[in-house]
Amino acid sequence: MAIDNKAIVPVMQKHPKVAIIILHLKALPCLVDCVVSLNKITYQNFNIIIAHNGPESTALLDTLAPISRHIRKVIDMDANIGFTGANNVGIRYALRDGAEYILLLNDDTEVAPDFLNKLIDVAELRLDAGMLGPKILFYDQPQKIWFAGGKFNPETCMASSLEVDQTVQHENSVPIESDFITGCALLVKRNAIEKIGLLDERIFIYCEDLDWGLRLIKAGLKNLVVPDAKIWHKVSITVGGLDSPFTIYHKTRSRLLMAKLYAPKLLYKLHRKFFRDIIWLLFKSHGPSKIKKAGACLLAMIDYHTGETGKGPDFLMTTRKIK
Repeated sequence: MAIDNKAIVPVMQKHPKVAIIILHLKALPCLVDCVVSLNKITYQNFNIIIAHNGPESTALLDTLAPISRHIRKVIDMDANIGFTGANNVGIRYALRDGAEYILLLNDDTEVAPDFLNKLIDVAELRLDAGMLGPKILFYDQPQKIWFAGGKFNPETCMASSLEVDQTVQHENSVPIESDFITGCALLVKRNAIEKIGLLDERIFIYCEDLDWGLRLIKAGLKNLVVPDAKIWHKVSITVGGLDSPFTIYHKTRSRLLMAKLYAPKLLYKLHRKFFRDIIWLLFKSHGPSKIKKAGACLLAMIDYHTGETGKGPDFLMTTRKIK
């Protein structure tokens, strides 16, 4: 009998074990709010693993343990090993612990009480799906869309988000196929990880979720956005801003690697573009950090060619919270 995808009716007969991995760096108040919101969800067979991208902190566990009985483990990384590195540590732990599903979740999110039920309902029904994600809305504009699916353009080696900044006009339960699920909230099946592997740790940050989604499609599975599963994202970052040396460095390095993997004919054009960006930054831009930004772009190109991975040089690590 064919499956009617026009409507997803809850059919869940079992409650598979879900490990929720929350990547945490510094924003403890956001993390607490996130965990408190998870306490209110109606799905009960889950635990929480905190992947702490920093040195050991007994205060972190002391703060979280009284808040939620679902805290399973706080894993300290000793240093910032990136989105991919820290999440992979958490994923390995979750797989050893018997999780059937793993949810990667940003610590600056809050969730709807039924979001996980809706994701698991679709995941159990759709055997062709390997990764699923909720519709993500802006926290300070609760009806405005931050992520509802995305497409990869091999001509530019960039991804675009569908419906971003649009206001939700009507409720919809039909799953939407996407080229990737954002790492902000990404539910992945255990058998999908066993098929395609973990996150690529050559990508410290930026494009790691896109790469994972494209690998999933190549393996014959689908990425699905479940639009009536909802969370809210505070969209705050602490790496210096959208045009900081840190962001320029990692977006440049990650984009070159993505081109190598998925659009090798684009590499020459990208190198020319980045050299033009360096010249513009040095001679036409203004501001005290223009030399650092140009240096970040040049160093990213060099490190791509030498195979350098990791967080990059220390001068990149400025911190400024923006919204």
